[in-house]
Parts: sequence; C-alpha cells; structure tokens
Amino acid sequence: MSRFPLAAACLAASAIALSGCGESYDFKTERPILKLRVDEYRILPQNITVRPGRIKLVVRNGGRLPHNLAIQVPPATVRDKYEEVPGGRVESMQPGESADPIKVVLAPGTYRIVCTIANHDDLGQYGELKVEGPPL
Repeated sequence: MSRFPLAAACLAASAIALSGCGESYDFKTERPILKLRVDEYRILPQNITVRPGRIKLVVRNGGRLPHNLAIQVPPATVRDKYEEVPGGRVESMQPGESADPIKVVLAPGTYRIVCTIANHDDLGQYGELKVEGPPL
C-alpha cells in the first residue's frame, strides 16, 4: 500500500481548510469617510490606508459586548505610552449601536486604532491606520 495517495489527500484537505484563513482586511480609500465595524475582538477593516486631511469616522458595534474606538499615536520609545489623537475617540457603543460620527484631521504617519475597553486590544481588537499620499 502506497502512502502517496494518503499524503496527497491530507495535503488537499489542508489546502481547502486553510484557503479561508488568508482573508485580508487591508483597505485603501481616497474618500474622506471611513466606515468601520467593531465586534469581538476585531476592527474591520483592520489595516487601513487613507489620505492626509480631515477624515470622518462612522463606527458601528456589530458585536455582543460594548466597544469603542480610539485613534492613537504610537510611542516614540518603548517606555512611552500610546497617546490619543485629539478628538479621535468614538465613545462606547452598546451591541447594535452606531456611534455619533467624529471628524479628525490626520497628518501623514502610522496610527493605531483600538478598542480601549478592558483588555479588548490584548484580545486582538486593534488595527493600523496609515495616512499617506497627497492631502484630501
């Protein structure tokens, strides 16, 4: 009895099972409106690229727990803490709610988007917001 057919079958089954795991949550937009969804424990889309300038954020809680969203500037050194972008926080939302939209002016750079409730960020509820290109 040859092991090749069994190995080939296992390889094919693994490829099928893993095909859905490579989903990308990268998102790039030229528009000044960014619509996000938060749930347990993620922010969708997770990796976002926008142009510098005034951005309007519309956030909806699609989860079963309360969530919020904050835009943070990464620390300059490992010992420093993340700082929030002024006006860059969406207040806590109950399940199914949408937050009041916020408008924030973002300069070029890389920011962190995160739910600041409890340890939600430690559980994966964070993302990256890149601001690059010509201003809006």
